[in-house]
Amino acid sequence: MPLSTKELLNNYYRFLSKSYQINKLDDTDEIITPFTDNIGDKITLYLSRSKDNKIKLDDDGYTLDNLEMMNVNLSDARQQVLRKICSQYEVSLSDDGILYNTGTTADFPRMKLNITSAILKIGDLSFTQHSQVKKMFVDDVIATLNQNDLGGLPSYFMGRSGVKYNFPYVVAQQKTHPLKIVDVTNHINNRNIMQTAFQFSDIKNNSSFQYNSPKLMLIYNDKISSPSDQALRIAKDIGFMPMPFSKLSSIKKQLTA
Repeated sequence: MPLSTKELLNNYYRFLSKSYQINKLDDTDEIITPFTDNIGDKITLYLSRSKDNKIKLDDDGYTLDNLEMMNVNLSDARQQVLRKICSQYEVSLSDDGILYNTGTTADFPRMKLNITSAILKIGDLSFTQHSQVKKMFVDDVIATLNQNDLGGLPSYFMGRSGVKYNFPYVVAQQKTHPLKIVDVTNHINNRNIMQTAFQFSDIKNNSSFQYNSPKLMLIYNDKISSPSDQALRIAKDIGFMPMPFSKLSSIKKQLTA
């Protein structure tokens, strides 16, 4: 007779309980769990007790250290995701990057489940989907421009074709300062150079677009890619500037010229 679901779960619980390893340290217990993180290491927690009979679970900073080791930059956008995960699982983050939660001994099952879930979900930041990575890069660029108070705002322009083009950052025309339009791409290639060239030409050919010598800047993530010589020639012919984000001083200079 096949085992019932309850019996299967009981077998699973017994298996889990045998899979934990506990090591006594000076003032904490090291708990090596059977659960693995995003690089295949077993998730390890540290349990300590305070004088008021409270307990604390923490990861000793391993989770964020692991992301740093994989060159996952905790940008403003990722930090926002990190804070949401911590809030969701009632986990705190110390100033030195340690995930932890506290409670009574009766709270231990929930605490252990929550901090393990948070560690797994935060580790998933290393597998962020391309679309989310792109959004994070755009958010980082715009946040940096806003922090430098360069006077830009999101805006849009209509092309001669009737298509509406949205841009995340536009610095308005002022007397001797031309209009500056900023677009952002995480990965630059011939395709998006051609797309930007078409959009800028379409906008400039609209009779209602009456600006003197407008500029368009395409900021790209040069940690990922750089434009080809052909792409740079296309950009030059159309009259817009691909700019690597690492050259922030040059970007600021162009936007304030």
